[in-house]
Amino acid sequence: MSGLQPLDQSPASLFDVALLDLDGVVYRGAAAVDHAPDSIAAVRAAGMGVMYVTNNANRPPSTVAAHLTEIGVPTTAADVTTAAQAAAGLVASEYPAGTRVLVVGGAGLREALTAEGLVPVESADDAPAVVVQGFAPDVGWAQLTEAVLAISAGAEHVASNLDATLPMERGSALGNGSLVAAVVNATGRRPRSTGKPRPEIFLQAASRAGASRPIVVGDRLDTDLEGARAAGYPGMHVLTGVDLGGALLACVPEQRPTQLAHDLRGLLEPHPAVEREGDRWRCRAARAWFDATAGAVCLERNGTEVPLTHGTEIELDELRAACAAAWRAADEAGAPTLLNVHPQIRVTRPGGGTGAIA
Repeated sequence: MSGLQPLDQSPASLFDVALLDLDGVVYRGAAAVDHAPDSIAAVRAAGMGVMYVTNNANRPPSTVAAHLTEIGVPTTAADVTTAAQAAAGLVASEYPAGTRVLVVGGAGLREALTAEGLVPVESADDAPAVVVQGFAPDVGWAQLTEAVLAISAGAEHVASNLDATLPMERGSALGNGSLVAAVVNATGRRPRSTGKPRPEIFLQAASRAGASRPIVVGDRLDTDLEGARAAGYPGMHVLTGVDLGGALLACVPEQRPTQLAHDLRGLLEPHPAVEREGDRWRCRAARAWFDATAGAVCLERNGTEVPLTHGTEIELDELRAACAAAWRAADEAGAPTLLNVHPQIRVTRPGGGTGAIA
């Protein structure tokens, strides 16, 4: 799975479970992403299972399920795997029931630990064997200090995830990784992490769903798609969230998706082959190549060379061909990427309109 892979049939007919990221894939804040509810209903009707996989360790699965149900995606708590559950599962696999665990986080983390037979505590004076740290908006100096005291006394440090930021309507806010960094700075000890892009959360999610042939669907290359590759699963990248066209052209090998789609409708459609033709790459009628002199990707349109620069509008097949050209050029040069600039391009959507600048 070194690059984009063709699928003669839809993913819904080839894979048994879709491991779906949430924010940017299924919803944005309080609203559903376009086409998400209908697409999820359709893949379920086709016999494909769905498991939602989130790095949010604060909200319990029941809360996540209630939110999804409210936006038109009927869901139960059993359909959700959180980073808190992944962290609790790791601790439970290595420590006996009844082990005391200092919680730096919210209700979702406490609930996950309790479900595994572990005992959440709030003070280093309770002699916890492990500190488990996950994001919650009320985490502050007091909890971080208890973590530092416990770790300095010998407790192991486990982080639900290491995302430096998390998306908010006003922009990017401090994520769990930034708060973990404060503890690491004070203790000098780095934690193990179980959330994306670590494979553990995907392996647990697939196991919970009873999947034998899962596919991961996400919008972030450094968490969803890198995690898919780490777990050995195919990954479909959708253009409805964080990483769009420019980021895809420059993505490193360990983050490359195996399929690209505008949105979750991509689970219901075949995916075309991208093939090499001399120095060019072709996806159906689209052709692209890498210009080593300019350090840029170019498209062929009606016999004319079109460099991918800021503001260029392209179709999805052109993006597929362009990614193949950029990735192979980097691989042949032994470099993560050869792009001098990540172009801010717009991907034309079916029925007109374009996606966000990427």
